[in-house]
Amino acid sequence: MSFIVNFLQFFYQILIENSFFILLGFLLAGFIHILLPSHLLGKLVGNSTIGGILKGILIGLPLPICACGIVPAAIALKDKGIRDSVSAAFLVSTSGFSVSSIVPSYSFLGLPLTLMRPVVAAISGVTAGILVHLFGDDGQATNKVILTENNPQTESGSFKNSNNSHCTVDSWDGGHCGGCNPELFDFADTVTDNYNHSEEEHSEPRDRADETTDRADEIYDKLKEVFRYSFKDTFSEVSTSLLIGLLFAALMGTLMSMGMPWDFLRTFASDPVLSLFILLLVAIPIYVCPTASIPLALAFIFMGFTPGSILVFIYAGPATNMAALSMILAKFKKRFFTIYLASIVVVSLIVGYAVNLFSDFFLNAVTVSELNAYTGFIPFSAKLLSAFLLMALLVYGIYRSWILPRRLVENHEK
Repeated sequence: MSFIVNFLQFFYQILIENSFFILLGFLLAGFIHILLPSHLLGKLVGNSTIGGILKGILIGLPLPICACGIVPAAIALKDKGIRDSVSAAFLVSTSGFSVSSIVPSYSFLGLPLTLMRPVVAAISGVTAGILVHLFGDDGQATNKVILTENNPQTESGSFKNSNNSHCTVDSWDGGHCGGCNPELFDFADTVTDNYNHSEEEHSEPRDRADETTDRADEIYDKLKEVFRYSFKDTFSEVSTSLLIGLLFAALMGTLMSMGMPWDFLRTFASDPVLSLFILLLVAIPIYVCPTASIPLALAFIFMGFTPGSILVFIYAGPATNMAALSMILAKFKKRFFTIYLASIVVVSLIVGYAVNLFSDFFLNAVTVSELNAYTGFIPFSAKLLSAFLLMALLVYGIYRSWILPRRLVENHEK
Protein backbone atom coordinates (compact mmCIF):
# COMPACT_ATOMS: atom_id res chain seq x y z
CA MET A 1 0.00 0.00 0.00
CA SER A 2 2.84 2.40 0.82
CA PHE A 3 4.32 1.76 -2.64
CA ILE A 4 1.09 2.92 -4.31
CA VAL A 5 0.91 6.01 -2.11
CA ASN A 6 4.54 6.90 -2.88
CA PHE A 7 3.97 6.32 -6.59
CA LEU A 8 0.94 8.64 -6.63
CA GLN A 9 2.88 11.26 -4.69
CA PHE A 10 5.74 11.18 -7.18
CA PHE A 11 3.36 11.31 -10.14
CA TYR A 12 1.58 14.29 -8.58
CA GLN A 13 4.90 16.03 -7.92
CA ILE A 14 6.05 15.49 -11.51
CA LEU A 15 2.81 16.94 -12.85
CA ILE A 16 2.92 19.95 -10.53
CA GLU A 17 6.53 20.85 -11.29
CA ASN A 18 6.58 20.20 -15.05
CA SER A 19 3.07 20.59 -16.52
CA PHE A 20 3.43 24.34 -16.95
CA PHE A 21 6.57 23.96 -19.05
CA ILE A 22 5.16 21.07 -21.08
CA LEU A 23 2.09 23.11 -22.02
CA LEU A 24 4.29 26.12 -22.74
CA GLY A 25 6.32 23.99 -25.13
CA PHE A 26 3.26 22.82 -27.05
CA LEU A 27 2.03 26.41 -27.22
CA LEU A 28 5.41 27.44 -28.62
CA ALA A 29 4.97 24.78 -31.31
CA GLY A 30 1.68 26.37 -32.31
CA PHE A 31 3.20 29.83 -32.64
CA ILE A 32 6.08 28.40 -34.69
CA HIS A 33 3.47 26.83 -36.96
CA ILE A 34 1.67 30.16 -37.44
CA LEU A 35 4.38 32.81 -37.25
CA LEU A 36 7.20 31.03 -39.07
CA PRO A 37 6.08 30.04 -42.56
CA SER A 38 8.34 27.85 -44.66
CA HIS A 39 10.03 30.63 -46.63
CA LEU A 40 10.79 32.59 -43.43
CA LEU A 41 12.23 29.52 -41.72
CA GLY A 42 14.40 28.95 -44.77
CA LYS A 43 15.85 32.43 -44.36
CA LEU A 44 16.16 31.95 -40.60
CA VAL A 45 18.25 28.80 -40.73
CA GLY A 46 19.67 29.26 -44.22
CA ASN A 47 20.30 26.78 -47.00
CA SER A 48 23.79 25.85 -45.82
CA THR A 49 23.82 22.79 -43.60
CA ILE A 50 26.61 24.02 -41.31
CA GLY A 51 25.11 27.51 -41.12
CA GLY A 52 21.69 26.05 -40.41
CA ILE A 53 23.07 23.85 -37.64
CA LEU A 54 24.81 26.80 -35.97
CA LYS A 55 21.71 28.96 -36.26
CA GLY A 56 19.58 26.14 -34.87
CA ILE A 57 21.85 26.01 -31.81
CA LEU A 58 21.84 29.79 -31.35
CA ILE A 59 18.06 29.84 -31.58
CA GLY A 60 17.62 26.84 -29.30
CA LEU A 61 19.95 27.72 -26.42
CA PRO A 62 18.06 30.81 -25.15
CA LEU A 63 14.64 29.12 -25.13
CA PRO A 64 13.44 28.54 -21.54
CA ILE A 65 11.73 25.23 -22.37
CA CYS A 66 12.46 21.75 -20.99
CA ALA A 67 12.99 18.68 -23.16
CA CYS A 68 9.35 17.59 -23.18
CA GLY A 69 8.35 21.10 -24.11
CA ILE A 70 10.89 21.55 -26.89
CA VAL A 71 10.05 18.28 -28.67
CA PRO A 72 6.72 19.65 -29.97
CA ALA A 73 8.57 22.74 -31.21
CA ALA A 74 11.07 20.51 -33.03
CA ILE A 75 8.16 18.58 -34.54
CA ALA A 76 6.73 21.87 -35.79
CA LEU A 77 10.08 22.71 -37.41
CA LYS A 78 10.16 19.28 -39.04
CA ASP A 79 6.62 19.72 -40.36
CA LYS A 80 7.68 23.06 -41.84
CA GLY A 81 10.32 21.32 -43.94
CA ILE A 82 13.45 22.21 -41.96
CA ARG A 83 16.33 19.78 -42.44
CA ASP A 84 16.61 16.99 -39.89
CA SER A 85 20.20 18.04 -39.15
CA VAL A 86 19.02 21.52 -38.12
CA SER A 87 16.14 20.05 -36.11
CA ALA A 88 18.60 17.74 -34.34
CA ALA A 89 20.95 20.60 -33.46
CA PHE A 90 18.01 22.69 -32.26
CA LEU A 91 16.57 19.83 -30.21
CA VAL A 92 19.82 18.64 -28.63
CA SER A 93 21.12 22.09 -27.72
CA THR A 94 17.82 23.09 -26.12
CA SER A 95 16.83 19.89 -24.32
CA GLY A 96 19.51 19.86 -21.63
CA PHE A 97 19.90 23.58 -21.05
CA SER A 98 17.57 26.44 -20.24
CA VAL A 99 18.34 30.08 -19.55
CA SER A 100 15.94 29.90 -16.60
CA SER A 101 18.36 27.49 -14.92
CA ILE A 102 21.40 29.80 -15.03
CA VAL A 103 20.74 31.71 -11.79
CA PRO A 104 19.88 28.70 -9.58
CA SER A 105 22.71 26.72 -11.17
CA TYR A 106 25.19 29.47 -10.28
CA SER A 107 23.82 29.62 -6.74
CA PHE A 108 23.93 25.88 -6.10
CA LEU A 109 26.81 24.62 -8.25
CA GLY A 110 29.10 27.61 -8.73
CA LEU A 111 30.17 29.48 -11.85
CA PRO A 112 32.45 26.84 -13.48
CA LEU A 113 29.82 24.08 -13.64
CA THR A 114 27.19 26.63 -14.67
CA LEU A 115 29.30 27.74 -17.64
CA MET A 116 29.92 24.15 -18.68
CA ARG A 117 26.20 23.48 -19.25
CA PRO A 118 25.81 25.63 -22.41
CA VAL A 119 29.24 24.43 -23.59
CA VAL A 120 28.13 20.80 -23.45
CA ALA A 121 24.80 21.71 -25.05
CA ALA A 122 26.48 23.51 -27.95
CA ILE A 123 29.03 20.74 -28.59
CA SER A 124 26.29 18.11 -28.46
CA GLY A 125 24.13 20.13 -30.84
CA VAL A 126 26.91 20.49 -33.40
CA THR A 127 27.73 16.79 -33.10
CA ALA A 128 24.11 15.71 -33.54
CA GLY A 129 23.56 18.03 -36.49
CA ILE A 130 26.67 16.86 -38.34
CA LEU A 131 25.98 13.17 -37.67
CA VAL A 132 22.37 13.45 -38.85
CA HIS A 133 23.60 15.23 -41.99
CA LEU A 134 26.21 12.55 -42.69
CA PHE A 135 24.38 9.38 -41.66
CA GLY A 136 20.72 10.30 -41.31
CA ASP A 137 17.95 11.24 -43.71
CA ASP A 138 18.66 14.95 -44.02
CA GLY A 139 16.35 15.75 -46.92
CA GLN A 140 14.05 18.74 -46.78
CA ALA A 141 10.36 18.10 -46.92
CA THR A 142 8.69 19.42 -50.03
CA ASN A 143 5.11 20.40 -50.51
CA LYS A 144 3.91 18.76 -53.67
CA VAL A 145 1.01 20.40 -55.38
CA ILE A 146 -0.68 18.68 -58.27
CA LEU A 147 -3.29 20.64 -60.16
CA THR A 148 -5.15 18.79 -62.86
CA GLU A 149 -7.61 20.48 -65.15
CA ASN A 150 -9.89 18.04 -66.85
CA ASN A 151 -11.90 20.66 -68.73
CA PRO A 152 -9.89 23.74 -69.73
CA GLN A 153 -13.06 25.52 -70.81
CA THR A 154 -16.03 25.26 -68.46
CA GLU A 155 -19.60 25.70 -69.59
CA SER A 156 -19.74 29.16 -68.06
CA GLY A 157 -16.63 30.21 -69.95
CA SER A 158 -15.23 31.84 -66.86
CA PHE A 159 -11.76 30.32 -67.19
CA LYS A 160 -9.67 29.02 -70.03
CA ASN A 161 -6.19 27.54 -69.70
CA SER A 162 -4.34 28.52 -72.83
CA ASN A 163 -1.60 25.98 -72.14
CA ASN A 164 -4.13 23.15 -71.82
CA SER A 165 -1.76 21.21 -69.61
CA HIS A 166 -1.35 19.74 -66.17
CA CYS A 167 0.80 21.47 -63.59
CA THR A 168 2.95 19.42 -61.27
CA VAL A 169 5.40 21.29 -59.07
CA ASP A 170 7.68 20.48 -56.18
CA SER A 171 7.70 23.84 -54.47
CA TRP A 172 5.96 27.14 -54.09
CA ASP A 173 7.80 30.42 -54.59
CA GLY A 174 6.22 33.47 -53.08
CA GLY A 175 2.83 31.80 -52.96
CA HIS A 176 2.84 30.90 -56.66
CA CYS A 177 3.39 27.60 -58.38
CA GLY A 178 7.01 27.42 -59.55
CA GLY A 179 7.48 27.05 -63.30
CA CYS A 180 3.91 28.07 -64.15
CA ASN A 181 2.16 31.31 -64.91
CA PRO A 182 0.77 32.68 -61.62
CA GLU A 183 -2.22 34.07 -63.47
CA LEU A 184 -3.42 30.54 -64.21
CA PHE A 185 -4.29 30.12 -60.53
CA ASP A 186 -5.99 33.48 -60.05
CA PHE A 187 -9.44 32.24 -60.94
CA ALA A 188 -11.35 34.86 -58.98
CA ASP A 189 -9.40 37.75 -60.51
CA THR A 190 -9.94 36.33 -63.99
CA VAL A 191 -13.69 36.34 -63.52
CA THR A 192 -13.61 39.80 -62.01
CA ASP A 193 -11.52 41.19 -64.82
CA ASN A 194 -13.95 39.84 -67.42
CA TYR A 195 -17.12 41.19 -65.87
CA ASN A 196 -16.46 43.78 -63.16
CA HIS A 197 -13.23 45.54 -64.09
CA SER A 198 -14.83 48.93 -64.50
CA GLU A 199 -16.68 48.60 -61.18
CA GLU A 200 -13.42 47.88 -59.31
CA GLU A 201 -11.83 51.07 -60.61
CA HIS A 202 -14.60 53.17 -59.09
CA SER A 203 -15.22 51.20 -55.89
CA GLU A 204 -15.26 53.08 -52.59
CA PRO A 205 -12.45 52.56 -50.00
CA ARG A 206 -13.34 50.15 -47.25
CA ASP A 207 -14.55 51.60 -44.02
CA ARG A 208 -11.94 51.66 -41.24
CA ALA A 209 -14.31 49.97 -38.83
CA ASP A 210 -14.67 47.07 -41.25
CA GLU A 211 -10.90 46.84 -41.58
CA THR A 212 -10.52 46.74 -37.80
CA THR A 213 -13.15 44.02 -37.56
CA ASP A 214 -11.44 42.00 -40.27
CA ARG A 215 -8.11 42.40 -38.52
CA ALA A 216 -9.59 41.21 -35.22
CA ASP A 217 -11.16 38.23 -36.98
CA GLU A 218 -7.81 37.41 -38.56
CA ILE A 219 -6.04 37.50 -35.19
CA TYR A 220 -8.77 35.35 -33.66
CA ASP A 221 -8.49 32.80 -36.47
CA LYS A 222 -4.71 32.63 -36.07
CA LEU A 223 -4.94 32.14 -32.31
CA LYS A 224 -7.53 29.43 -32.85
CA GLU A 225 -5.15 27.77 -35.30
CA VAL A 226 -2.33 28.00 -32.73
CA PHE A 227 -4.36 26.13 -30.11
CA ARG A 228 -5.71 23.66 -32.65
CA TYR A 229 -2.23 22.74 -33.88
CA SER A 230 -0.70 22.73 -30.38
CA PHE A 231 -3.25 20.87 -28.32
CA LYS A 232 -5.32 18.95 -30.85
CA ASP A 233 -3.02 17.84 -33.66
CA THR A 234 0.50 17.77 -32.20
CA PHE A 235 -0.50 16.79 -28.66
CA SER A 236 -2.64 13.88 -29.85
CA GLU A 237 0.34 12.43 -31.72
CA VAL A 238 2.50 12.17 -28.60
CA SER A 239 -0.06 11.95 -25.78
CA THR A 240 0.29 8.18 -25.30
CA SER A 241 4.09 8.30 -25.34
CA LEU A 242 4.13 11.26 -22.96
CA LEU A 243 1.84 9.53 -20.46
CA ILE A 244 3.96 6.36 -20.55
CA GLY A 245 7.08 8.42 -19.90
CA LEU A 246 5.48 10.26 -16.98
CA LEU A 247 4.29 7.02 -15.38
CA PHE A 248 7.69 5.39 -15.83
CA ALA A 249 9.45 8.41 -14.34
CA ALA A 250 7.14 8.27 -11.32
CA LEU A 251 7.88 4.56 -10.95
CA MET A 252 11.65 5.13 -10.98
CA GLY A 253 11.34 7.96 -8.49
CA THR A 254 9.30 5.73 -6.20
CA LEU A 255 11.86 2.93 -6.33
CA MET A 256 14.70 5.35 -5.59
CA SER A 257 12.82 6.91 -2.68
CA MET A 258 12.63 3.44 -1.14
CA GLY A 259 16.44 3.33 -1.04
CA MET A 260 16.91 0.58 -3.62
CA PRO A 261 19.94 1.92 -5.52
CA TRP A 262 21.48 4.42 -3.10
CA ASP A 263 23.81 2.12 -1.13
CA PHE A 264 25.23 0.85 -4.39
CA LEU A 265 25.65 4.37 -5.74
CA ARG A 266 27.59 5.62 -2.71
CA THR A 267 30.17 2.86 -3.13
CA PHE A 268 31.36 4.17 -6.51
CA ALA A 269 30.50 7.87 -6.17
CA SER A 270 34.09 9.11 -6.05
CA ASP A 271 35.38 7.04 -8.99
CA PRO A 272 36.15 9.49 -11.88
CA VAL A 273 34.88 7.05 -14.54
CA LEU A 274 32.25 4.87 -12.88
CA SER A 275 30.54 7.90 -11.33
CA LEU A 276 29.86 9.23 -14.84
CA PHE A 277 28.03 6.09 -15.92
CA ILE A 278 26.19 5.70 -12.62
CA LEU A 279 24.62 9.16 -12.73
CA LEU A 280 23.96 8.74 -16.44
CA LEU A 281 21.93 5.61 -15.68
CA VAL A 282 20.16 7.48 -12.91
CA ALA A 283 19.50 10.54 -15.09
CA ILE A 284 17.85 8.83 -18.06
CA PRO A 285 14.72 7.47 -16.34
CA ILE A 286 14.24 10.44 -13.97
CA TYR A 287 11.92 13.17 -15.25
CA VAL A 288 13.51 16.55 -14.43
CA CYS A 289 13.71 19.88 -16.21
CA PRO A 290 17.06 21.76 -16.31
CA THR A 291 16.09 23.88 -13.29
CA ALA A 292 14.59 21.06 -11.23
CA SER A 293 17.74 18.96 -11.70
CA ILE A 294 19.89 21.43 -9.74
CA PRO A 295 18.79 20.58 -6.16
CA LEU A 296 19.18 16.89 -7.01
CA ALA A 297 22.67 17.60 -8.33
CA LEU A 298 23.60 19.30 -5.07
CA ALA A 299 22.35 16.26 -3.18
CA PHE A 300 24.61 14.05 -5.30
CA ILE A 301 27.55 16.31 -4.47
CA PHE A 302 26.82 15.81 -0.77
CA MET A 303 26.84 12.06 -1.43
CA GLY A 304 30.40 12.35 -2.76
CA PHE A 305 29.89 12.25 -6.53
CA THR A 306 32.46 13.86 -8.81
CA PRO A 307 31.75 17.24 -10.50
CA GLY A 308 32.00 15.60 -13.93
CA SER A 309 29.25 13.15 -13.04
CA ILE A 310 27.16 16.07 -11.77
CA LEU A 311 27.56 17.76 -15.16
CA VAL A 312 26.45 14.56 -16.88
CA PHE A 313 23.38 14.43 -14.65
CA ILE A 314 22.27 18.06 -15.02
CA TYR A 315 22.67 17.95 -18.82
CA ALA A 316 21.83 14.39 -19.83
CA GLY A 317 19.02 14.07 -17.28
CA PRO A 318 16.72 16.75 -18.72
CA ALA A 319 17.70 15.88 -22.31
CA THR A 320 17.16 12.12 -22.08
CA ASN A 321 14.19 11.68 -19.77
CA MET A 322 11.87 8.89 -20.83
CA ALA A 323 8.94 11.16 -21.65
CA ALA A 324 10.98 13.20 -24.15
CA LEU A 325 12.66 10.13 -25.65
CA SER A 326 9.33 8.40 -26.19
CA MET A 327 7.96 11.43 -28.05
CA ILE A 328 11.06 11.70 -30.25
CA LEU A 329 10.93 8.00 -31.08
CA ALA A 330 7.25 8.30 -31.94
CA LYS A 331 7.72 11.21 -34.38
CA PHE A 332 11.25 10.93 -35.80
CA LYS A 333 13.04 8.04 -37.47
CA LYS A 334 14.99 5.50 -35.42
CA ARG A 335 18.32 6.66 -36.86
CA PHE A 336 17.55 10.23 -35.82
CA PHE A 337 16.64 8.99 -32.35
CA THR A 338 19.87 6.98 -32.09
CA ILE A 339 22.03 9.94 -33.12
CA TYR A 340 20.14 12.25 -30.75
CA LEU A 341 20.70 9.96 -27.78
CA ALA A 342 24.30 9.05 -28.69
CA SER A 343 25.33 12.69 -29.15
CA ILE A 344 24.04 13.66 -25.72
CA VAL A 345 25.46 10.63 -23.93
CA VAL A 346 28.89 10.50 -25.57
CA VAL A 347 29.60 14.24 -25.47
CA SER A 348 28.44 14.58 -21.86
CA LEU A 349 30.62 11.63 -20.80
CA ILE A 350 33.70 13.02 -22.57
CA VAL A 351 33.26 16.54 -21.18
CA GLY A 352 32.38 15.08 -17.77
CA TYR A 353 35.62 13.12 -17.69
CA ALA A 354 37.55 16.26 -18.66
CA VAL A 355 35.88 18.11 -15.78
CA ASN A 356 36.90 15.34 -13.38
CA LEU A 357 40.53 15.99 -14.31
CA PHE A 358 40.10 19.36 -12.55
CA SER A 359 37.82 18.05 -9.82
CA ASP A 360 39.13 20.23 -6.99
CA PHE A 361 38.68 23.44 -8.99
CA PHE A 362 35.01 22.72 -9.70
CA LEU A 363 34.20 21.44 -6.21
CA ASN A 364 35.70 24.50 -4.53
CA ALA A 365 33.31 26.70 -6.53
CA VAL A 366 30.21 24.88 -5.28
CA THR A 367 28.18 26.99 -2.87
CA VAL A 368 25.43 25.90 -0.53
CA SER A 369 22.21 27.90 -0.66
CA GLU A 370 18.65 27.61 0.45
CA LEU A 371 17.20 24.87 -1.74
CA ASN A 372 13.83 26.61 -2.04
CA ALA A 373 15.27 29.94 -3.16
CA TYR A 374 14.39 29.44 -6.81
CA THR A 375 11.42 27.08 -6.76
CA GLY A 376 8.62 29.59 -6.28
CA PHE A 377 8.88 31.72 -9.42
CA ILE A 378 5.68 30.10 -10.78
CA PRO A 379 2.58 30.47 -8.57
CA PHE A 380 1.26 27.21 -7.19
CA SER A 381 -2.18 27.99 -8.62
CA ALA A 382 -0.66 28.16 -12.11
CA LYS A 383 1.15 24.86 -11.54
CA LEU A 384 -2.02 23.19 -10.29
CA LEU A 385 -4.11 24.50 -13.19
CA SER A 386 -1.45 23.37 -15.66
CA ALA A 387 -1.44 19.89 -14.13
CA PHE A 388 -5.23 19.60 -14.50
CA LEU A 389 -5.07 20.88 -18.08
CA LEU A 390 -2.27 18.46 -18.95
CA MET A 391 -4.18 15.48 -17.57
CA ALA A 392 -7.32 16.54 -19.45
CA LEU A 393 -5.34 16.88 -22.67
CA LEU A 394 -3.69 13.49 -22.12
CA VAL A 395 -7.07 11.83 -21.69
CA TYR A 396 -8.44 13.64 -24.75
CA GLY A 397 -5.36 12.80 -26.83
CA ILE A 398 -5.52 9.11 -25.94
CA TYR A 399 -9.26 9.14 -26.73
CA ARG A 400 -8.59 10.63 -30.18
CA SER A 401 -5.67 8.31 -30.87
CA TRP A 402 -7.09 4.99 -29.68
CA ILE A 403 -10.79 5.01 -28.76
CA LEU A 404 -12.29 7.30 -31.42
CA PRO A 405 -10.76 5.46 -34.43
CA ARG A 406 -12.09 2.14 -33.14
CA ARG A 407 -15.56 3.57 -32.69
CA LEU A 408 -15.50 4.98 -36.20
CA VAL A 409 -14.47 1.60 -37.59
CA GLU A 410 -17.22 -0.15 -35.63
CA ASN A 411 -19.83 2.33 -36.81
CA HIS A 412 -18.63 1.98 -40.40
CA GLU A 413 -18.89 -1.81 -40.21
CA LYS A 414 -22.46 -1.54 -38.93
